[in-house]
Amino acid sequence: MTKKIAFFVGGLSLFLVAWLFVGFDRYVGDHEVGSGWNPFIKTDPTFQVLFRNPAQYTLDRDSFDSLDNTRKDQFLAYCSIRYGIHDPYRCEEYIEEARVR
Repeated sequence: MTKKIAFFVGGLSLFLVAWLFVGFDRYVGDHEVGSGWNPFIKTDPTFQVLFRNPAQYTLDRDSFDSLDNTRKDQFLAYCSIRYGIHDPYRCEEYIEEARVR
């Protein structure tokens, strides 16, 4: 009985750690690549699991300066959790450099 409880507590702990530190980022590709989810390790623990760049629509991405205040806040949170970058312009550069061409 004690082994079952220890296994349950261990499994529950592993699940909680994964939930807090693993996320899935939605990527958007062209008609050949399609779209999907990339797993990543979060830089800050959060209960949110699914992430999407609020500046990204299809293959086009809006610049930080063109976003409204709500989307700017969402972009800052996204960059902080996804990449650990707190400067929106540096985050834009990183995203652009990482794009599949």
